[in-house]
Amino acid sequence: MRSLLLLIALSTACLAMVIPPARDNVVECLMCEKAVRAAAPNLGKDTETIEKDFDEDCVKDLKIPLAGKECEKYINKNLDPIIKELESGTAPKDVCTKLHEC
Repeated sequence: MRSLLLLIALSTACLAMVIPPARDNVVECLMCEKAVRAAAPNLGKDTETIEKDFDEDCVKDLKIPLAGKECEKYINKNLDPIIKELESGTAPKDVCTKLHEC
């Protein structure tokens, strides 16, 4: 009986450690796709335009706590690599995969 309880406790602990990173990857993938959609038609324009479009779309669609801060943090960190991929000719549908976001 003691072994069974220990096994259940260990299984629960392992599952708790695995689930949050998977959730983060889904959110980052969605944010990346939104950033690509904002950046692709605005290449060559001011990055503030891209950031504004992304922020509006991100906050509206993600519906996560503190979405504004998370969206801002994401775009500040990832906009330059996304733009570089698009400018180098990477297809918009492939950018997030190439950047390991999806």
